Amino acid sequence: MPYPHHFQRESTPLWLSFVATALGIAAPDINRPYSWCELGCGQGLGAALNAAANPQGRFVGIDFNPHHIAHGRSLVQAAGLGNLEFVEADFASLAKTAEAQGAQYDFIVLGGVYSWISASDREALHRCVRHWLKPGGILYLGYMCQPGMAFLSALQRFLRCHGDCVPGDSVVRMQAGLGLLERMAQGGAGFFREQPAAASYLAAGRREDPRQLIHELLNAHWESLHVADVIEALSACGCEYLGSATPLENIDALSLPGNLLPLLSELRTSAARETFKDLVRNQSERRDLYQRGGRRLDEQAHRLALLDQVLAAVPGAPQGGGIDFDTRIGPVPGQAGLFGPLLEALAAGPCSFAELARLRPCRGRPA
Repeated sequence: MPYPHHFQRESTPLWLSFVATALGIAAPDINRPYSWCELGCGQGLGAALNAAANPQGRFVGIDFNPHHIAHGRSLVQAAGLGNLEFVEADFASLAKTAEAQGAQYDFIVLGGVYSWISASDREALHRCVRHWLKPGGILYLGYMCQPGMAFLSALQRFLRCHGDCVPGDSVVRMQAGLGLLERMAQGGAGFFREQPAAASYLAAGRREDPRQLIHELLNAHWESLHVADVIEALSACGCEYLGSATPLENIDALSLPGNLLPLLSELRTSAARETFKDLVRNQSERRDLYQRGGRRLDEQAHRLALLDQVLAAVPGAPQGGGIDFDTRIGPVPGQAGLFGPLLEALAAGPCSFAELARLRPCRGRPA
């Protein structure tokens, strides 16, 4: 069954480059020709949008589903995209191709794949990354993680077992299984009493495209992963963990309770620190950035790179006043005295960090 159209902002070269720069990392220069690859591209909408918006890049979308690839190629033809290619292949054969080709890509993105494949396919993906990602290249990896998604393992297993006994297609089997689980929750099943997040997940699932739930929960392989295991596996591929592709999660004071920050300071390794953060946030999904052969900027180069970044207000953005940030630890208010002038400036047009740093509340305090 084809996966529904999907687009992830974290897959865009601009987003990846911006967040890496914020972390003090020398990212691939997207003002020059570069290469980008999506492993498990679905129907290709994300790859097509990225290629259309970034004519200086070379884009490749790879998937083993022939319907996905045929649809992606129809997008290429309809949009006249000369910088996008779709490849039909499974991960095992890709690993052999990558080993033969060597370094090819400045960016490799993996969203909605890593938790839904077998251990042998994950190892094949590791080989692709090891051989294909260029030195200094960025890997984006999205996956379901512990501890926030631990509860879903039992539901997923039940839905697969129940679906084997239900006649009809995947949609019918999914709806029947969800209906039975809902009746169990309403009847006071102990699992749902102990795992209130499970009932919330079922309610949210009813609002999702059923094709997405089928890929999520009727798949032969599903696993919520420990970040420490993922960091170890990618380290063996020569990739260093950089941080989250969700910028707010890289600011500990905004994404962790303040009383727990001293405990975090006691931890020395990325694996320990990130596992701690996942426990504190009850993290259910990770969107992580890795780099092959990490290239960190010194303090002066980092400052200059940040000042050179340009921000633009998206349609509907507030034009003044304060901002309430929706974070894992609840709403965090941004004071109107600081954010009001920034929003007013952006309402008038795009501004570089250097221009924003000269505004009254930030003058002399660019940090």
